[in-house]
Amino acid sequence: MAKYVIAGKSNCPFYAKAELLADELVLNLPDFKIHKIVKQPAEWDDWLQETCHQKGWKHNGSPLVWRELVDRGGAGVLLGGCDDFLEMVKGYYGITSVKMSDELSNIAKENFQTKMEIDAEEEQRKGRISPLRVCVSGASNSLAYGVLGYLAQGEVFGIDQEISIYLLDTADNQEILRGTAMEIQDCSWPLLREVICTPESAVAFKEASIVVLLDGEPLIDGEEKKEQLLSNARIFKAHGQALEQYAKKDVKVLIGGRGPLSVNAFVTSKFAPSIPKKNICALARLQENRAKGLLAKKLNVNTAGLRDVIIWGNIGINTVADPRNSRVHGYDGAIWGPHILGFTRPVPEMVHDNKWITGEFLEILRQPLENIKNPETIPLISGSFAVLSQLHDMWQGTTSDIFSLGVFSEGWYDLPQDIVFSVPVKFLQGSWKIVDDIELDEALKTQLHTIAQELKQDCNDVVRELCSKS
Repeated sequence: MAKYVIAGKSNCPFYAKAELLADELVLNLPDFKIHKIVKQPAEWDDWLQETCHQKGWKHNGSPLVWRELVDRGGAGVLLGGCDDFLEMVKGYYGITSVKMSDELSNIAKENFQTKMEIDAEEEQRKGRISPLRVCVSGASNSLAYGVLGYLAQGEVFGIDQEISIYLLDTADNQEILRGTAMEIQDCSWPLLREVICTPESAVAFKEASIVVLLDGEPLIDGEEKKEQLLSNARIFKAHGQALEQYAKKDVKVLIGGRGPLSVNAFVTSKFAPSIPKKNICALARLQENRAKGLLAKKLNVNTAGLRDVIIWGNIGINTVADPRNSRVHGYDGAIWGPHILGFTRPVPEMVHDNKWITGEFLEILRQPLENIKNPETIPLISGSFAVLSQLHDMWQGTTSDIFSLGVFSEGWYDLPQDIVFSVPVKFLQGSWKIVDDIELDEALKTQLHTIAQELKQDCNDVVRELCSKS
């Protein structure tokens, strides 16, 4: 079977001549197939140059004709322009074109007008479907790479929501971003409108509805804490200022990655005062999922069976996992419950090992966050899943389960106000609400109060330093 591709400018009479001859061949030869690519005159030169570069061809002018190797794949066989195509057709099929120049010029004018109308209709169609503008900063790092692969698949923001993805990173990392953008586009997801790479916050944050900030720097043992906090704070001060100036005022901002997330979220909000504090959150889902994983291993159940494990504290620096009110589905214990959806057992009762819960369990959770040996090491699969599942829950809502999220305190649990602290929440569609009726024993209250006071001091120190040098 012969399959030919004819590409050309919409106003080109030679393209019209080759196209008409190809249409005649399709009508008369059952195995002759043709694919047409029509470009506006202003688009043609760039498209031709890129296509020839990709396929290793040299060609000037319009049209460009080649034969597809449908049985073997590959770049295809270049035929050339209109005269080359006519010569090939006459030699193989004994058919040629008898159209006159004036007639071809009129057809080219009609093609040009039709192309203009089709493009205008497509723009109107796209305009009626408003894409969700999602920006990911620190987009060249491996954690972001794991997140970007799923944003346009429909599971995070819904199966009917088109999105435009903006990748933000430094000028030095633009080549990496372009490679990532090409991979995303090659997936041909129907919900993906476009992928834009940029080093400019003004471009990335403009009218953004969702912003995911993943470019924090992890704190490393043995180095001065204040300087590490300031290094992060400078990044997130710039993000806050850009969000204030360019993003939608109802933008949802999620701070993730491996830095001091609570402090970074505080700084971001400090320099974006018109964005509601409720809309700026820090990711606690990674710690939460790790805690569930340890409990699931201890109980020999699927991790998804753990519910309502709470992470309290200063995300990225000092957090406390609290399984006292958690529940487990599917636990095969001595007492069998009814086999109905929703039946759970209390985790502390099933573990039967309070020493492990208050000792080894908490120690294991602290180690990766406090003893980072290699700051480039990121838990790719779990880290990416934590970001994606958090975005899903924030955007679409959840069931009645309790999750953890770093949010601006309003004094719940006697915590100081206006610090970003990980607390228990439930998710509504597009928002969250605090779960404020968890009972705390005196030991945990004291621990959380100490963490909160240290966090408040850190935030005040970095903001004071930033403002003094501005």
